[in-house]
Amino acid sequence: MPAATSSQDPGPDASDVCCAAQHAGPWPTPPDASESAQAYFARLVDDDRQEEAIRFVAAWLGPRRAVWWGSLCVWRSLRSNDDAVVAHNAAIDAAVAWVIAPNEENRRAAGVAAEAAGYATAAGASATAAFWSEGSISLPGQPEVPPPAGVSAKAAANAVLMAAANPSAPVRHRTLRQSLRMAAEILGGANLWPYAPFRKTSPPQEASQ
Repeated sequence: MPAATSSQDPGPDASDVCCAAQHAGPWPTPPDASESAQAYFARLVDDDRQEEAIRFVAAWLGPRRAVWWGSLCVWRSLRSNDDAVVAHNAAIDAAVAWVIAPNEENRRAAGVAAEAAGYATAAGASATAAFWSEGSISLPGQPEVPPPAGVSAKAAANAVLMAAANPSAPVRHRTLRQSLRMAAEILGGANLWPYAPFRKTSPPQEASQ
């Protein structure tokens, strides 16, 4: 798997990432004292703790990149599913619309699309991650209720995990490895959405369809 960041940029302390996104966990294998995010992520991957690695990297990516990552993973699963529900495609479209233009209108639209797709679906979770990224999660006109720290990352991670669901354990394992590799590439500035501020390469096939 490629390095998540360059050797000159190991990222923040992993414990700081976990604390800042306290609701993104749990963290059964906590980071060591002063362990960098890059080192902790690599350790989780090397130890084959895929779910923990996915939950951690979703928090490390930050909402915008995490929603993009989750959407790519869900896109991949929807493309291979001939019975994909229209509402699921609409939820991914809404999540990506927020990534490209993270404004309040797109965030609210992602929340509506998440409800239509179902919160317990991969596509719904991805759109939920966009809705929970910032602002208020209460209804318009009601007192503002900010999303708890880390819930957007948790929803994005859930989208990745649900998108990899498969009755075959080896297939699921391979899909999650691919998802983790994609996360590492995004951390390094590759495979981002069009006009992304961290972009290094052209968008992958998923982003252009």
